[in-house]
Amino acid sequence: MGSYPDGMGEELERSARSLQARMRERYRCGTTRQDPVQVRIIAGADAAYTGDLGIGVVVLLSYPSLGLIGYRYAIRPVLFPYIPGLLAFRELPLIMAAYEKIAEPPDLIIFDGHGYAHPVRFGYACHAGAILGIPTIGVAKRPMGRQGMDPGNEPGMFEDMVMDGEVTGVALRTKSGASPVYISAGYKTSLRFSCKIILETTRNHRICEPIRIADLIARKYRDFFS
Repeated sequence: MGSYPDGMGEELERSARSLQARMRERYRCGTTRQDPVQVRIIAGADAAYTGDLGIGVVVLLSYPSLGLIGYRYAIRPVLFPYIPGLLAFRELPLIMAAYEKIAEPPDLIIFDGHGYAHPVRFGYACHAGAILGIPTIGVAKRPMGRQGMDPGNEPGMFEDMVMDGEVTGVALRTKSGASPVYISAGYKTSLRFSCKIILETTRNHRICEPIRIADLIARKYRDFFS
C-alpha cells in the first residue's frame, strides 16, 4: 500500500481504536458461557496478500468429519495498513467479500488471529463475529503480550495465557515437537469450548484443518495473481 498524507495515518489509527473500544463495550466478547448449541458446519477464514491486493478465503467443512464442503474467495484492494492489534480493519473486508458468496452460513468460524487474548480484549475473531453475527474462535500462531509458560510436549497439553493478571486464552500444544498455537474465545464462544473445537479439528499438522486449508487456498491464489 502507498503511504498516507502526514497526519492521516495517525487519525485513521485513532478512529479504528475508538471504534474497537466501542464495539468491545457493546458486545462483551470472550467471557460468555453460552456456546453454540449445534455445530454442523465449521468455516475457516484466512487471507494472503500480493502488492496492494488481498485475497480473502472462507472454507466450509462438515463437523465432526471435517469433509470439505467447498470454499469461496474474493480479491480486493487492501485499504487499511498493518497495525498491531487492528488486524480486523485490514483483513475482515477481504473475508466478508468471500463470505458473501457462501450459500449456507456456517455454525462457527475459526479465524487466524486472536480473540479475547488481545490488549483491549477485542481482537480480530471478536470483531469478525460481532460483524457477521456468527460464533467465532481465534487461533493465532504467535502470542500477543502474554505472560506464561509454554505447555508440555504432548498434544492437548496447555498453559494459560495471562494479560494484566487475567487469563485471556491458552497456549495449546496440538502436535508433539511443534510450537503451540494460541487459542482464545471470540464472539459467543467460551475458552473451554474453543480449545475443544481446535483439538477436534486438528489432524496431522500444527494448525487446525479449517485454517490450514484456507491458508493453502489463499496462498494458491496469491501465487496465481502475483
